[in-house]
Amino acid sequence: MSTVSRRESHNPASTDPRVPDAESHGIASRVSASGPARTGRSTGKQETPAGAVPGNQVEMYRGPVERPRAQVPGGASTGTEGGGGLTAGQLALGGRAADAARADAAYADIQATLHTDWKDWAVTDADVRRVHEQLEKLPPADYRRMMERMEQGGLLGKYLKQMSPEAGEAFLSQAVSKGYVTREPGKKAEPAPCNPPDGPALDKNDANLPDSVRQLVHEKNSEARKAYYDAHHAYVRRYSEQVMQAKDLPAIRDLGEPVAPFTVSEPGVISSHPDYSSFRSSWARVPDTRVQAYKAVSNRSRDLADVQRAGTLKLKQETELSVEREGVTLKMSRETSVTQYGKMDGSSKAGAEASLGHRKTAVELESSGAAKTSNGVDFGVGKASIDSEGTVRMELPIPGTDYGAYSEFNYEKGTFGGGVSVEKEVSKDSKVKREYGVTMQGSRLERAQDVASMMPGTLFGPLPELEQGLAWKDIPAERRARMERDGWTPRQWEAALGAR
Repeated sequence: MSTVSRRESHNPASTDPRVPDAESHGIASRVSASGPARTGRSTGKQETPAGAVPGNQVEMYRGPVERPRAQVPGGASTGTEGGGGLTAGQLALGGRAADAARADAAYADIQATLHTDWKDWAVTDADVRRVHEQLEKLPPADYRRMMERMEQGGLLGKYLKQMSPEAGEAFLSQAVSKGYVTREPGKKAEPAPCNPPDGPALDKNDANLPDSVRQLVHEKNSEARKAYYDAHHAYVRRYSEQVMQAKDLPAIRDLGEPVAPFTVSEPGVISSHPDYSSFRSSWARVPDTRVQAYKAVSNRSRDLADVQRAGTLKLKQETELSVEREGVTLKMSRETSVTQYGKMDGSSKAGAEASLGHRKTAVELESSGAAKTSNGVDFGVGKASIDSEGTVRMELPIPGTDYGAYSEFNYEKGTFGGGVSVEKEVSKDSKVKREYGVTMQGSRLERAQDVASMMPGTLFGPLPELEQGLAWKDIPAERRARMERDGWTPRQWEAALGAR
């Protein structure tokens, strides 16, 4: 900055700092005694010799002093403190030029904020917030151009890589508000008991977005998808708890069929998308979360019908007394059992067995009032029989001992099991036999289909017989068998008719 010495003829008492520019008035500037006289603008700073006292000098007025601006590699200025500052000349341009100048200042500040070197090697959370604030000031059109400019300058990926999960959410919300990213609203769940969740809102993963933005969108969409399925699992648990508290089958019907989860696919990811393969492979298929709900319905309906649940493991012990009279064997037995979930049960039965050669025919009457028949064959080394309920039984004695083994299964009921036995003579014509075994209650495929069905006549579907007010005895036997699989009993059906 050129300097002008105080004129000797100037009034010493004057304090007016305004000194005319020597060049602009066509007169030579006078310099201090410490240096040679020059004409025109000084080409550099005047140096005062060591030990000399500076002359009485006045600087030419150049406007208000500005705070120095930080410089980034390449000489770009970050603007005034706080970033995005403009000079009076830039503001005077107005309109698009002022917007461009403001965007340039914002970019310079972003560039300086994200710059790292050996002295400042990390991009901190505070740096990320500062860039976010700069971007927030931009109108949508300038925001999009800034994203492109940051991508070209290698800043966008650097910025996104340093974000915390919360900062990533904030960035995407900002990008949506600026129209840079499109957000698709989630589907609304239909009102239902236990409040099934709404589908998730997902961002469109546009193929034209920069790679770093596409990756962030995919990560956040995956998180939203997982959160939705977690919420649906929680809904299924609430539904299952309500089912297990139901007092009867109509109460389960009132809950309705469990609501299926929405199919969630990532918007914008189609076969032409550059990340189609990788995004699809990480977008794993989620199994239907209603399995637990249908299992609860099956278990509770079986509990209400007083039959075993699917998957029940039952330990049982049976004691049988048999007395032979004139070719006919009279039998009486008592069975006790306990399941793995602590349910104990006991039953008695009495009957008779007649033999004709190797063939045997038996009739039994259970304490519940049910009667069944069975036919069997004695092979000498073992016995086989099948009863009227479909239970197939095989017995194999161990030669030379009182011990033996047995197995049995029922395809219709889905039960199978086996155990060991011991038989001793009490007298010449009577024997006592004890069996210790285990039985597993399975579940047939048709049972699972029955529970999940909404067809007329099923648990969740409409019941024509109920609408018609038919008594249990008036329902065809085949239809009753189907309803019994759902858990209906004559007593429950009568209660349902009474509640109409």
